[in-house]
Amino acid sequence: MVAHLGAVPGGYAELAVTDAARLHEIPANLDAAAAVAMIGTGRTTMGILQFCEPKPGSVVLVTAAAGGIGTLLVQYAKNAGATVIGAAGGPAKVERVRGNGADLAVDYLAPDWPDRVRALVGAHGVDTLFDSVGGAVARTGIDLLAPGGQHLVYGWSGKSEAEGAVRLSDDDRAERGITSQRVIGPPMLARVGGDLRVLEDRAMAEAAAGRLRPAVHRFPLADAAAAHRALETRATTGKVVLEP
Repeated sequence: MVAHLGAVPGGYAELAVTDAARLHEIPANLDAAAAVAMIGTGRTTMGILQFCEPKPGSVVLVTAAAGGIGTLLVQYAKNAGATVIGAAGGPAKVERVRGNGADLAVDYLAPDWPDRVRALVGAHGVDTLFDSVGGAVARTGIDLLAPGGQHLVYGWSGKSEAEGAVRLSDDDRAERGITSQRVIGPPMLARVGGDLRVLEDRAMAEAAAGRLRPAVHRFPLADAAAAHRALETRATTGKVVLEP
């Protein structure tokens, strides 16, 4: 069984107490670490997708596409028939995005990455930008959006909101019809009436069916300090899980 403990401490304990209603049976095709990822990053991914369901023929751009949520968004959009562009920082992460099935994997640290996106999508542009990077990367992604496109924000890559969040210009709104929405926190909770179990159940079902495969960065519990250092330096890929 696997459960999200919520805001209470106890994640490092050998034994933890939680409400039985929080428990999920682990599907046969998942190990415990992957199940932890699905009720963490998987749950958040399902919450983000409440705001935009990719469709056949649509074009989706995912930033931080080698991360835990980015990996699942790429897979989900690809399964839905969308053209999927995954942007990540550095060659190793770009290769992970490519192996995850993206139609185009680009390095957002390279100055020519927007040109590579335009070469693929042409006049169509990008319909939806799933963004957890913010800053200059988000601004470039917004410039790539088609008229009427969506910018869905779920993070700023460790920056403060004031530093990382991107505000739409008047031209974006009035002339291009672009919308930007923060989708984590209260907006996400409101969609499910505050019941995160709805999103956890959906995430586990997608994984059980083999449609979603979480990226898991595993560390032995004894190396917890190394796991924290890796998180602080953005050296991780996927959901970080400590294994006993």
